[in-house]
Amino acid sequence: MHITKRSLILLIPTVLPVILYTVTPQLIYVGGAYLVSLIIVCIIDYVTNPFFKGIEINREMNAKFSLGIENVCTLQINNRTRHQVKIQLKDDFPNEFLYEQVIHVCSVPPMEHETISYRLTPMRRGIYQFGDIHVRCWGVLGLVVRQHKIAASTEIKVYPNLQAIKQYELLVKRGMLYRMGLKNSRQFGEGTEMERLREYLPDDDFRRIDWKATARHRKPIVREFETERSQDIMIMLDTGRLMASPILLGTADTPDTESLMQKAMLKLDYAINTTLMTAYVSMLKGDKVGMIAFSDNVHQYLPPKPGRKQFLTMLETIYALPTYPVEPDFESAFTYLATKQRKRALIILFTDILDNDSAEGIATYVAQFSKHHLVICVTLTDSGIVELSDLKATNSKSVYQKAIAERLLQEKHATLEILRRQGVITIDVPAHQLTMAVVNKYLELKAKSMI
Repeated sequence: MHITKRSLILLIPTVLPVILYTVTPQLIYVGGAYLVSLIIVCIIDYVTNPFFKGIEINREMNAKFSLGIENVCTLQINNRTRHQVKIQLKDDFPNEFLYEQVIHVCSVPPMEHETISYRLTPMRRGIYQFGDIHVRCWGVLGLVVRQHKIAASTEIKVYPNLQAIKQYELLVKRGMLYRMGLKNSRQFGEGTEMERLREYLPDDDFRRIDWKATARHRKPIVREFETERSQDIMIMLDTGRLMASPILLGTADTPDTESLMQKAMLKLDYAINTTLMTAYVSMLKGDKVGMIAFSDNVHQYLPPKPGRKQFLTMLETIYALPTYPVEPDFESAFTYLATKQRKRALIILFTDILDNDSAEGIATYVAQFSKHHLVICVTLTDSGIVELSDLKATNSKSVYQKAIAERLLQEKHATLEILRRQGVITIDVPAHQLTMAVVNKYLELKAKSMI
C-alpha cells in the first residue's frame, strides 16, 4: 500500500493542534479524532479498491518478434466497475530489449476499456522471457494506492526480420517494389523458355532475331526469354569471431560506449536478415535455396530445396544461430560444400575480412569454386570506421584514430580487389543497405542468366 499526495495534504491539518497545544490544549483531541477518521477513511479506500472487483488486464503481442526493429506490445485494460479507475502499469519485459517507456499511467472510465501500446526493439536473436505485469491502482477516493502483480510470464522467440518479408509480399502484390529499393521482379534474360516476341532494339544480340517473325512483320523481331527457374542458391554464413562484432550506426563520443555496443546488432544478425530475404525472393522466383553455417567446422547444412517449407525450415535453423570465438576454417567449409553441391549454383558467402592473408585464403578456395559456380563475397562496411576516417583531426587522439581508420579501409579495399581478380563478385555496403544490395545483385544475375 502507498499513500498518495492527496492523503499527505489531508494530513496537514493535524499539525495545527500540535502547534496550538500550549494555547488551547483541547485542540489535541480534535486533531486526534481527525487523524483517526482519516486513517479509517484510508482503510476503507484500500479495502474497497476497485482493482479486485472488476479490473482485468491482458498483454497482447505477436508470438514471434523481429530482430532489430520495433515490435508492438499491447496492454488491454477492462474496467467492469462503476467507478473511474486510475492505474499505473509496468510490464516486466526482457532487459536486453531497447524500450521507449517503462511506466504507463492511464484513467479508465466506468464500464469501458483502455489500450496501452509500447514498442520493444530486440538486438539479439534467441529465446527470451517476459515476466509479470506490475499494477498500481488508485482507490475511489484517491487516498491510497494498492499494488498487485498479475501472472503473465511467457516465452518469446526473437527471429530475424520477418516484417521486411511481410512488407515485400505486400509490395509484390501492389507492384511497388521500388519503395523497398528493389528492381522490378519480372525480368527477362537469356533463358531457354521463350516469353514473348518484341521489336528489335539497337543493343539486342542479333542471334536472338526471329527470322520468321521478322519476315512476317517486315521489321526486325527478337525472341525474349524468361529467366530460368529451379536454379540452386547456396548461402554460406561465416559464424566466426569477426561476425560477432557489433555494428554501430554512428561514432558518438559518449562515456557509455560499452552500453551502445551491447545495443548494436551483430554483423551476423545483419547477414541472417539478408539471408532470409534473399531466400524468400529466390523461393518466389522458383529457385532452390540451401544454406551452410560454419566457423572452425560446419555447424548447419541445408541442401537446396524449393518452396515455402524450405524457407520455414531455414528460419527455424538459423533464428538462434550463435557466433563462435574462433577463426573460420574456409577450407573445411568449401571442401564440405564441394562434396554436397555438384550442380552449378550461385554461392553467396557472408563473411568479414581484415587483412590480405584472410582474403588470399578465401580466394584460394573461391577460385576453385568459380570454375563451376558463381560466387558472391558479401562484407559489411563499418560506418563507424568510415566516419572516423572522414573526421577532421583536432588533437593527437583524433589524428591517431583517423590514421587507423584510413589504414583499415585501405586494407579492406585491397583485400576485396584480390577476390575480384579471382573472378569473385564482391559486395561491400553499410549495414542498412545490405539486404537490398544482395537481393538486387541476385535479381541482376538471374536476369542476365549468369547463374
